[in-house]
Amino acid sequence: MVLRQIIGSWRDVSFEVAAWDGVGAQVDLSCGCMFAREAAGEGPTGGLRHLDLALSGALTGLRREGHFLAAPMETLLISRPPAGIEVGRVLLIGLGDPASWTIDVTAAAAATAARTAMQQGLQSAAFAPSILDGGLTSAATDGMPHAMVTAVLATIDTQYRIAELGLSALPSLRHWVFDVGASRFDGAVEQFGNALASAQSRRSK
Repeated sequence: MVLRQIIGSWRDVSFEVAAWDGVGAQVDLSCGCMFAREAAGEGPTGGLRHLDLALSGALTGLRREGHFLAAPMETLLISRPPAGIEVGRVLLIGLGDPASWTIDVTAAAAATAARTAMQQGLQSAAFAPSILDGGLTSAATDGMPHAMVTAVLATIDTQYRIAELGLSALPSLRHWVFDVGASRFDGAVEQFGNALASAQSRRSK
């Protein structure tokens, strides 16, 4: 049974934390991130490795061949994932070199994922920051939930503002999920829940 917890909502979008990865995410668009190289010098681990294996090594292969360099905010959209992957679309977002990574890079990636989901007219999306999968330590991720939540809420607000101006339809997005590892689930629920409450308070003023 997959661990899942709703942590709140913003506008018409509910927010959830789920202990799944890009292969098992039950959403319209599953988003993950990838560095230009792994910090430890080996291949990706965890959920990113699972996704790469499910794609028969296509992610690391495309990067190795130079077709997807994983430069900051470079995107790779897989619209026809093979059997065994739950979702209909997979989006990979580049994070650049791990040596120059900051929390702001991942926040921008989360915004890119949310923007893509809304521009494609989708109702649900999940986002995995993939920082640990890329070889960085958990110490480097302090404050990341706050940055990601803030970025996603700002992106949602922007799309609603564009709709208010009559330049687009209202966003179709109704459900947003932050992917986490099962061992970190309880802590992540608390961190993301606090981050969402804080961001809601600031943006409501």
